[in-house]
Amino acid sequence: MKKFIPILAYHSLDPGRFPGKLALAPELFKRQMSFLKKKDFRVVGLEVCAECGWKEDLWERQAAITLDDGYVDNYERAFPVLREMGFAASFFVTPEEIGREGFMTWEMVRDMAATPGIEIGSHTLRHKPLADIPEKEAWESIVASKKILEDKLGREVKAISYPSGSFNERILEMVRGAGYRYGCAASHVHDRKWEGDPFLLRRIKISSSSGSEFAFSLRLSGFYHCFGRP
Repeated sequence: MKKFIPILAYHSLDPGRFPGKLALAPELFKRQMSFLKKKDFRVVGLEVCAECGWKEDLWERQAAITLDDGYVDNYERAFPVLREMGFAASFFVTPEEIGREGFMTWEMVRDMAATPGIEIGSHTLRHKPLADIPEKEAWESIVASKKILEDKLGREVKAISYPSGSFNERILEMVRGAGYRYGCAASHVHDRKWEGDPFLLRRIKISSSSGSEFAFSLRLSGFYHCFGRP
């Protein structure tokens, strides 16, 4: 019997800027990372999840960490904790937002990319839901974001995260055709036909509702996706 590798999806660590559920207090993020360390989780990169269909044996205890949108707080508050813990993580950034107020600079992105275990992935060029825009624009956003990141960072960009979790079968064809190796979906991908697809790695959204140790443990159980819609 297999269980899911929990792929945790974080966004901002600045509740003052984003008072909604998806902005986590930095103290809570550090507490959750410490919990992973204390419970001897092996924090792996997305490539490992993609290679094994994001499933593991019952006795295994793995987890993956992702952060979307490229906010400056990701660099200032999340990155130091991850580096201290020695954890792998994937940061998904939108090239057209880099350097704008509230977002990371290219220097910050390069600093993270140079750190062992830290992956920089594409969150497309302009953070528009790909299935809701013309195909030509979607293709350009998928391709251009990858090229810009690779040119700026000097390394292959293997991963993409779909803005707002928006995708369809045509978008998946484009992503494969653009040369990505795997992609991250949102937590709402429930159709079993996608299970194990490396281009739809299903994540667990971490928000303020994940604040208690019990709630976080549940999300790490490997069976959280089986309980219904997150």
